[in-house]
Amino acid sequence: MKISKIDVSLISVKFLAPIRWSGGANEDWTRIIVEVHTDDGLIGIGETLGGSPTAALIEAEIVPMFLGESPFDIEKMLAKATFVPLYHGKAGLCAIAALEVACWDIMGKATGQPLHNLLGGRLRDEVPFAAYIYHRNANRDGWGEIDSTEQVVAYAHEMVERYGFDTVKYKGGVKTEKEEVANMRALREAFPDLKLRFDPQAVYSAATAIRMGKEFERIGLEYYEDPVWGNVAMARVREKVDLPFATNMCVIDLDSLAEGYELRSVDVILGDIFEWGGIANIKKLQATCEVFQLGLNFHSAGELGIGQAAYLHMAAACQALPFALDTHITELGGEVIKDGVIALTDHGTMKVPTGPGLGVELDPDRFAAAKEAYQKLGDKSVYEEDTARAGVIPVKSML
Repeated sequence: MKISKIDVSLISVKFLAPIRWSGGANEDWTRIIVEVHTDDGLIGIGETLGGSPTAALIEAEIVPMFLGESPFDIEKMLAKATFVPLYHGKAGLCAIAALEVACWDIMGKATGQPLHNLLGGRLRDEVPFAAYIYHRNANRDGWGEIDSTEQVVAYAHEMVERYGFDTVKYKGGVKTEKEEVANMRALREAFPDLKLRFDPQAVYSAATAIRMGKEFERIGLEYYEDPVWGNVAMARVREKVDLPFATNMCVIDLDSLAEGYELRSVDVILGDIFEWGGIANIKKLQATCEVFQLGLNFHSAGELGIGQAAYLHMAAACQALPFALDTHITELGGEVIKDGVIALTDHGTMKVPTGPGLGVELDPDRFAAAKEAYQKLGDKSVYEEDTARAGVIPVKSML
């Protein structure tokens, strides 16, 4: 079995309302979908983040490395792509991951096995998720604004009551220090028994992060996620704040994990299948975390059903996974796969797909609509300006 053709498609989906974060706001979301064909008629699907530059990178550099290879030869293809991240950074890893995930899908289809069986077998039938609470601007219909403390708490109540989440993550770095501490206090008062997380997307100075961290000690967090940028600054803050620290921005590969471990900067690594270059690399991260007794959870970067399925299989086969995963499924207003597989239960979980490979299929009509939406909108940067903070440029000491 050899890879004979690879199709690369750019798509766009909407958020229900524009989500706000430290770097801007997002109303529309650009993703890349790949379809990897084999010479015996199997098709594997993958997705990744990024727009036309990443899609061009896939077609120019990654596709030639994968064509003619067996989809089972993951490590060989990763070895061929060794220098892509050196010259293209995270975009290179995301480009590799799209095809790598599709190859795992093919392997499952070829063997008649769900992906988790290829990763060591299923330890859990359902995977827990956290409520993801963003500030939001109103959409074009005037719906969906989440600005005040009251709106933050009301939306958290809606999510917890509808889906049964036992963990709430608040995305900060948007309001003032005083307002965001007040929001976290209000969430703790509203949910005295739930686990809380706070993630300002590394917008704070170390001094601000320490000051806020002292407030969060009294509130009680499951973990404090990426308050500052870089392992050195994280280590400085962690030394002063008695909370677990989590990251997907300071530890971004095994090299930076080694640095983080030496500096004692983090407690929990948030692995990202796409930003780490695929499932095989996340398996290596999992093993490394076990060796060094670091916590492991998985990051969400707005993945659609293909990516969500990959995370479910990965989580199902992961021994040490004590945390609820992040997901944007409650914020996204579009999809490209068929209904019936990826959905939240009423107790804050998603069921692990059981079909061959990823266990999900592209919906032709949805896929076509998403491609058409991209043709109309073009690339939508993750750094789109937040209209509620017009002219504000985020810097690491802004608050």
